[in-house]
Amino acid sequence: MGMTSYRPAWVLRVFAGLLGVGVWCAFALDEESASCRGVSSKALSFEDSVFTDTLEVLVMLPFGLQSDTLPGGHLPRKAGRLREIALETLHGVESAARELSDAGLPVRLNVVDEVPDSLGRIQVTNLDIARASLVIGPLMRENVGVVASRIDRFGREHVLLTDQPERYVERGPAVRQAVASQWAAAERLAHVVAAAHDTDNVVLVVTGASDAALESRFEAVFNADQRMKWQWPGDSLRYALLDTVHGSERSVGRLAQRVTPYERNVVISVAGRSARSMWAALQTELQMNDSSDFVLFGHPELADMPFVEGELMEKWRLTLPQTAQIAWEDSARWPSLREYRLRMGTEPQKYAVLAHDALVDAAGRRHPWVNRDVVVWGQPFEWAQPQERGAWVNEAWTMTRFGDLRWARLDTMAEMAPFVPRLFYDDEEKVIPVPEAYQHLFPDEYPND
Repeated sequence: MGMTSYRPAWVLRVFAGLLGVGVWCAFALDEESASCRGVSSKALSFEDSVFTDTLEVLVMLPFGLQSDTLPGGHLPRKAGRLREIALETLHGVESAARELSDAGLPVRLNVVDEVPDSLGRIQVTNLDIARASLVIGPLMRENVGVVASRIDRFGREHVLLTDQPERYVERGPAVRQAVASQWAAAERLAHVVAAAHDTDNVVLVVTGASDAALESRFEAVFNADQRMKWQWPGDSLRYALLDTVHGSERSVGRLAQRVTPYERNVVISVAGRSARSMWAALQTELQMNDSSDFVLFGHPELADMPFVEGELMEKWRLTLPQTAQIAWEDSARWPSLREYRLRMGTEPQKYAVLAHDALVDAAGRRHPWVNRDVVVWGQPFEWAQPQERGAWVNEAWTMTRFGDLRWARLDTMAEMAPFVPRLFYDDEEKVIPVPEAYQHLFPDEYPND
């Protein structure tokens, strides 16, 4: 009688389909929400390397791949030594890059030979600099002068691993001189001498050569420290200003006339490797005055001069500021140092240590979270900005003294015993006359009139 209607069934099927889609969407949204919540909590708990940009590093080193060879295929001595330094530096940078990558910060190195090609053209391009976020090197002064303006034009951070003249350093706050400042070493040396030997016979050997600025800086800082102690009349005699002996890169001048056996003689020179002959002459001079008591303070490069004997260094309590020395006492450094030893078959030397630490420091300033897992090998950098809005220089120096045939931190060694003057006798057991200026030290032998 009436027709059968299929509308209710059709409605049911549509409703069931919509219900299924709704349930599926609910599950999907819930899962996505949970996933997002997981990512958010993860981001709050630590830095996820997935969201960290790759650190692009341009490294310029003096490999000299196009250098002319001598007959027999050997490199000239200078080119060979530069290549050794370049490889050692590269190994330090590579070690730092591996450690940073393992910690979650991807690092891409672009290594370029800084030595010009056979036509005299620099091999780094503007594209190399533009792609980098950090530039390390060059090492050679003449090559720094060529690329410095190009690096500044692109606004890249520039890390210098070698000591450079002020015109190449003071180019703005984007420049950092990672090698420790010798100027700061001279200042620190002067503070130490003025604090520990302010009443001794302190003599500075002045060469007036390539390290004349360091000599002048040492004298100025030492004298300033001494003048701060002048509170009462007579203090200027007790806390005397610095006595200087004018020598040269080959001689110590009239140092023998300033040395006395009746006082502790503190002899200082802040001249470096350019004054090797002077240091050899100084060693001979001190040996000839073996009846006198000496404390010797010197330039950091003196530690690498092989002609200075270990026994004499210990006898004279040789004290030097040193930098980029591996902190072996810190066990946190052992894993990366062990990895370097396994890869290279040797301990990292000074160029590798400086390069490694410079890259680790630069990465840590950009991404502080990497400092939890990656540490420098040597002493942490101490950055100072001598000029307002100027370049940053490293002032990290550690005072060391040679004792027990090894170098040790000065603050870990026993305090030096006070100097006790004594009389000297000739072959007939008679007292050798004491100069009038020192007779007051022996009241029994020279009673007051």
